[in-house]
Parts: sequence; C-alpha cells; structure tokens
Amino acid sequence: MTTKKGLPRTPLALAVMNLLIEQPMHPYEMKSKMKGRGHDQVIKLTGGSIYGTVERLEEGGFIQAQETSREGRRPERTVYAITEAGRDEITEWLKELLTEPVNEYPQFGAALAFFAHLDKDEVIRLLKIRTALLDGQIAGSERQLKTFLEMGLPRLFLIEGDYSVAMKRAELEWVKTLVHDIEGGKLWITKEQMEAVGQQFENRPQGGEAL
Repeated sequence: MTTKKGLPRTPLALAVMNLLIEQPMHPYEMKSKMKGRGHDQVIKLTGGSIYGTVERLEEGGFIQAQETSREGRRPERTVYAITEAGRDEITEWLKELLTEPVNEYPQFGAALAFFAHLDKDEVIRLLKIRTALLDGQIAGSERQLKTFLEMGLPRLFLIEGDYSVAMKRAELEWVKTLVHDIEGGKLWITKEQMEAVGQQFENRPQGGEAL
C-alpha cells in the first residue's frame, strides 16, 4: 500500500504508530495506554488530539480502520491497525530521531534571549521560583517512576520518564548556577552597557570591511 500524504512528524503520531505496532486498537485505548505508561510526561495529550492524529495517519495511508463496534449506548469505536507502509515509515523515522540531534526551540531558551529587558532583581526572583518548581516536578516524577518500578514494570518501558527527570535535573543545576552568576556580578551588565554593545554591533562594517 502506498502512502497518500506525508507522515505527520509529531510525538503523538510517533506514539500512536508504535502502539499499533504492538496490536490494533481504538483511539480511546491508545490514550489510556499512553497515560498508564507515563507517556503523557513527554507527549502532550489534549482533547481530541489523538483522534486528529489518527485521522491524518489514516488519510496518509500509514494506518487503516480494521473494524467498528458499539457497546450499548456508548459511541462507536473504530479499531485501527498499522499498514506495512506505516511500519516502514515509523521504523526509519525512529532511527532518525535516535541518531540526529535537533533544535527543539524550547520556550525557556526564547525567554533567556530577552530576559535582560527585565530588572535584574526581578529576574533573580523569577529564576528562584523556577528552581523551586523544577524541584517539585523532579520529586513528583521520581515518585512516579519508583511506583512503576515497584509494580514490576521494567526500566526499559520507563526510559522516557527517566530521560525527562535527567533533563530537569540538568536544567535545575544550570539555573542555580545562572542565579549565582547574576547575584555575584559575573553576568549582568547595566542598561548603558547593553546600549553601547548594541550600537557597536549595529555600526560594525559589513562584508569584512576594515574598521
């Protein structure tokens, strides 16, 4: 079977297709499994997002409806299965994701690019709040991972949560160092110095011209 549209390269599409490699299932079951396995820690699950993703994957020929059933007064549920084309596509994409680092354009990185517009003391206060929130998130995630391990779930099935905690720990330590550097006068400069630097770069020669 050939595909009709390009694969929607989103984390949710990745999760849906990998679940269907395990066995055919309907979207509600997919969502339940993602939450039960803690995938919602690394994949955003909102409203009808799974149904929209399933629809796009079906339109592209990566999955196909297998059967539709109804139990009592419940809405109809359509069971989907992955196609051979979908299996080939997701395998190659997964290999690519594991191999090639990409810039994911995090919102925090964007905020850091412009935080100098705020007052220094305000930045310190906000970053300290962030460290407290990160501490709480790390503690919560670690408790969840511990619970799953105690239930007998292999660490292999929890590795994305493990990765998420490791990234948050790294961010926490980096932000603490950032706060220390700002408080110690190693980073922040005055508004006048910022303006001088801006003018220097605006007036620099273009195309390698001599100063």
